Amino acid sequence: GVPTGGGGGIVQIKYAIKNDTQSIASVGYSDTPTDVSGLSVSITPKFSTSKILVQVNIGCHGSTANAANTFRIYRGSTNITVTSADTDNRHGASVFYNSNNTSMGIPASFSVLDSPATTSATTYKVTGYTNSGTLYINRLPGDSSWNTISTLTVMEVSA
Repeated sequence: GVPTGGGGGIVQIKYAIKNDTQSIASVGYSDTPTDVSGLSVSITPKFSTSKILVQVNIGCHGSTANAANTFRIYRGSTNITVTSADTDNRHGASVFYNSNNTSMGIPASFSVLDSPATTSATTYKVTGYTNSGTLYINRLPGDSSWNTISTLTVMEVSA
């Protein structure tokens, strides 16, 4: 059951796993970032006072020397990883830079504690961005037979 009193209990958990691979092409700094397919979860909070803990784990590689890459979490159309008015794709939850390596692999892990203040169905999703070349999800750039998984976990936590 839902705890009473001090709160802080997990009310429900939603989970998405991405087993397939994806190649995200570069776009401009202010263009719409690309959805990471499969990393989207809908949750209907039981209480409007609840917080939603959103946890992301992504296996990724950049393909191009001196490219930079970011990820973001959206609640609906609202970016909750940086100020929602910030449309600069260079600002994200997780940033990695390929330096002079043409294949830099970074497992991206990050979380956001959100307060959606609703009991309506709410969708959380992950987007990816690179400013040059290709951002590879769940695979190596040069050998697509080396794969990882990516996950999105969304937890309602009582107030």
